[in-house]
Amino acid sequence: MAKPRILILNCYSDNHRGARGNPWIVPQSIVPAVLAGMLDPARVEIRLACEFRNGPFEDLRALQWADLLVLSGLNPSFDRMKQVTAHARAVNPGIVVAMGGPLARMLPNLSRRYFDYVCGDDAEQMVSLVDAVFGPGHAAEVPMPRHDLLPASRIIGYVESSRNCNFRCSFCAMTAEDRAFMAYDLDDIRRQIDALGYRQCVMFLDQNFFGGPRSYFAARMALLKELFEQGKFGGWAALVTADFFASADNLARARESGCIGFFSGVESFSRVQLTAFNKKQNLLQPQEEIIQSCLEAGLVFHYGLIFDLVEQRIDELLAETDFIVANPRITLPSFLGFAIPMLGTPLFGTRLREGLLLPNLRLRDMDGRSLVCRPVDPIEKAIAFAALMDSGLLAKRKVAMHAWRFFRRYRTTLSGWGLLSGLANAWAMSYPRLGSNGRDGIRPGREGCRSYLGGSEALGSLYRPRIRIPERYHGHFEPLCVTDADGELHDDLIDDAASLLRPSGGVATIPTYNGVAVP
Repeated sequence: MAKPRILILNCYSDNHRGARGNPWIVPQSIVPAVLAGMLDPARVEIRLACEFRNGPFEDLRALQWADLLVLSGLNPSFDRMKQVTAHARAVNPGIVVAMGGPLARMLPNLSRRYFDYVCGDDAEQMVSLVDAVFGPGHAAEVPMPRHDLLPASRIIGYVESSRNCNFRCSFCAMTAEDRAFMAYDLDDIRRQIDALGYRQCVMFLDQNFFGGPRSYFAARMALLKELFEQGKFGGWAALVTADFFASADNLARARESGCIGFFSGVESFSRVQLTAFNKKQNLLQPQEEIIQSCLEAGLVFHYGLIFDLVEQRIDELLAETDFIVANPRITLPSFLGFAIPMLGTPLFGTRLREGLLLPNLRLRDMDGRSLVCRPVDPIEKAIAFAALMDSGLLAKRKVAMHAWRFFRRYRTTLSGWGLLSGLANAWAMSYPRLGSNGRDGIRPGREGCRSYLGGSEALGSLYRPRIRIPERYHGHFEPLCVTDADGELHDDLIDDAASLLRPSGGVATIPTYNGVAVP
């Protein structure tokens, strides 16, 4: 019998309404490779694609080739999943379409309108999905991400040592998921790194690399030190929560095991705002001390800033960024964004109940660069602030001065890669648009450019079919609405309100096919 043909696509659309991908942004997604690795390569034919890396997927021949289309993506990707599904069914009426990810758990009922399978479980469900469609017997003997199906690279390779997070920040998708932290077996980590082949940097994609028992963290450090000394990789990096830095021993262990640096969720230098975000782990010691101690240990430190215009005045935020850019002892932020009340998070429930979500809000607007809530400052001032973030909030002269002083301070402390990585933030802060995936052909200052106001943002060309689409699929190109004209929960989301407004976040769902549970 012919092998089942499976196309796995990671969907994405940029916060600038982009129509091209960017393979240089770090990190990249390996979700398609992880899903593919659950299956026996001798029993299936698999192709992978990633819109984050390569831009909008428009390979109609691949859609005609596939028997099963599996779609994944973060929350704002829901519209894109619908659009790809419409294209797939137009050129291949017999194709089976499955979707998974956070919104499969947040919006199980709505998702069933558009997709055959709604997969609300972890990656291992891929086997149940394929067996349900094609019959049993497709599981891989030893699941392992299919790095061989990804673009070749000797610079960066991605692995995971755990899933989920043990903290519950009010705005975080992990809080909405409300899933228990789970650490992987050390042998599994070893196999993943061996499967990569030599990479200059191995990046862990864990939501919290420091989560779990401290004894397990120590064992992980010992394993990485062993592999580093064997020359398996040139260095490694990971995302850690602020409690990691409470002990100087952790930095020493990381350094001797080949660590290059970390990303950590600073979000704000204000203790008041950190408390509002429920980031208790960030209150253990001052943020600037954490960053400086990491850099002085020879490890680069990356972070982002999250602005909440409902709780913070713009003048306060400008004072915070002035403090950062005047301090060469710390890195500049890697990105700036607005707090997103993601579906299912405590922040979403609070903002909805308090009537702070803007009317006619669409899920597409929840991109971190559009206003989606009523700000404490006048709306005109908030829009101007959002536009400034888009073009460069920090003065280029001050950014250049910070970069020079940072270089002079840490040129003998950080490694070459670490120093280059830290200085790259100066470029990101000066030219934020260059780090995006494009502007869908719209140039700043021209009619049709961004409004920065949720509910009125231009949707871009992705919301227009690329080919002739049967009328029954025209609705796939309509944006998913979050609020109605009165700022209340939109009717399309009412059936999923129980999972969207749970105090603790998300709810696990049972995968279904046309309303029938998948085993």
